[in-house]
Amino acid sequence: MGNIFAPKTTTTQKVLGYFFMLLLALMMVAVFSDTLVNDVLYERLSLFAAALSLLLLIAMFWGLKQKNSWLRVNLDNQPSSPIKVILSVTIGIPVLLHFSIAKGLPVVLHSFIADKAVVITTIDDKRFGYYSRTCDGGLYLQGYRFWGNDYICGISKQDWDSYQAGDKLALYGDNSLFGFTYQKYTLLTDELLQQIIAQSAALRAQTITGNKGMNLEQARKFIADSAPVPESSSDSKRLQQ
Repeated sequence: MGNIFAPKTTTTQKVLGYFFMLLLALMMVAVFSDTLVNDVLYERLSLFAAALSLLLLIAMFWGLKQKNSWLRVNLDNQPSSPIKVILSVTIGIPVLLHFSIAKGLPVVLHSFIADKAVVITTIDDKRFGYYSRTCDGGLYLQGYRFWGNDYICGISKQDWDSYQAGDKLALYGDNSLFGFTYQKYTLLTDELLQQIIAQSAALRAQTITGNKGMNLEQARKFIADSAPVPESSSDSKRLQQ
């Protein structure tokens, strides 16, 4: 694309240059953020990013067919093979748009409106091995389906070893309609569940199945209809009382 600050740069080139700089910034946010984007929103934004990618690629190939277009001129002046450049751009544009729009943009918006909340979620599986270059102690969560947006990190080794699929966690952090950022966690027990319900007005407790705090009857049904939570007989009796 060349230097967008050069004197002969056209308005179209400058607009495209600033647009891709914005996308790169959003992609960096997506890569380094630990926020889980709302699954339904992630899916819709992914489809939008795919459609936008297709339109941009069609426009790019149309521009390359025009002998005097600035795209064709820039391609002819590239030191690399034109085929390699076109292949890189064809792959790079969809990847850049996907991560910047489907995750980066919601994460930025989430940071402006998120409030403190407690989210009750269920472990779907453990990530392969405890240690990883990017995520130690990773757990996959139910309710999140997409790669890179379906797990949390930072679980202690002792907890990670003991947790199993179906266990429920209370995640404390910041929640919004765009997603959730967890800061600390604990295994959900009946006693803790009662505490969360009692404090729901202050903590604005929420579940992944709705946006309202649970009352005691709803909490019992939530536990009964979901995978069982390990509990002691004394905890069970307290919940029944």
